[in-house]
Amino acid sequence: MPTKSLVHGDYLFVMLVESASARGPNTWYRVLADKLTGLLSCDCHTWVYKGDVETDAQGHQTRLCKHTRFGRRLLALQGTAGTTPIQPVAGQAAVATTHPLVAATQQQWRGLGGVWGIEQRSALIGNEDYELVLLSLRPGNGGLATGLVAFSHRHHDRRDYASMVPGIALWGGYSLASQVAHLHGFTSVAPPTVHFKVPGRDGQGRRDGTRTQGAQQQVPFASRVGLADILRVGDHADLGDGLTPEVRAEHTLRLFLGETLYAQLDRDGYLDVSSVRFAESQRVYRLRRDPHRASERRVRIFEFGRHIHDYCIVRGQVGIPEADHFLTVFLGLLSDEQELLRVVTGSNIFGPDSESIGPERAPAIWKARPAALQA
Repeated sequence: MPTKSLVHGDYLFVMLVESASARGPNTWYRVLADKLTGLLSCDCHTWVYKGDVETDAQGHQTRLCKHTRFGRRLLALQGTAGTTPIQPVAGQAAVATTHPLVAATQQQWRGLGGVWGIEQRSALIGNEDYELVLLSLRPGNGGLATGLVAFSHRHHDRRDYASMVPGIALWGGYSLASQVAHLHGFTSVAPPTVHFKVPGRDGQGRRDGTRTQGAQQQVPFASRVGLADILRVGDHADLGDGLTPEVRAEHTLRLFLGETLYAQLDRDGYLDVSSVRFAESQRVYRLRRDPHRASERRVRIFEFGRHIHDYCIVRGQVGIPEADHFLTVFLGLLSDEQELLRVVTGSNIFGPDSESIGPERAPAIWKARPAALQA
């Protein structure tokens, strides 16, 4: 039997917890829920190597650490253990997108569309004081995505939003974007990432014993490029690592798509996205990349398998890297296609094969969203 893994869809993100150690901020642990059993796991040292073992009335043993104990209480309070991520409070009003943590997440993950919300409260995890921040997004295409991040009060004041930006915009935003993609059927997208630590990254050893310098060709991309390498928000736009915006955007696209889908895009030159809002026409959007990574390519529109239009969706401002624009359009179609298509008017709708590069040879196959995800 294959080993269970997050990348294969066996687990759900419950929360991301910052270490309260005096060693410094931006060291993170992931608390996950097994979809089948509801049991929680954590990648902190205590859970992995010496977690307490609890035996229930049926004789089932559960390994615990302070992070999984807290996650279990949260899930039990909401009656959702093992089935869904942490949910926002019922009836919670969506906040304005001017909230600094929401705005930072939107800047990092351009294209995510829908109704945003954020909740914040203090709590004890073990005997340490934490600030919990819950991001939520109800995409225009339907569904719900959440990202819960726990910040240690040792490293952050509860209103010190500037210091929370990396954790929220990267961990929280990555969680939201991955859930949106999975809702749409792209289950291989957004594989588990390496932990990120902003300070002292050059030559820093990884958990797998590799280093980031001198061995980049010997280790997988996801092992040497993590969330720190795609950070571009707030005061952290320049990490002093020499990466250009174009390289950072390409890292973001590759890390998010995962090796399989990124290789498919590189080979075929496009990705197909089935429409949710125009399902009755079996519409498919074909997002194509310029092989030279220099300019936008028009989005080809198929209905009932026929290529009927080309949409010209261009970058909204100067200086946006091509890979950033591609990911923005991809996330926009996955989360809120009607909002994305507001820019499409008569002036940027063209006939088939409008770029004079020949007809499409590969068929565009519309795939219905799973019935359980339609709401």
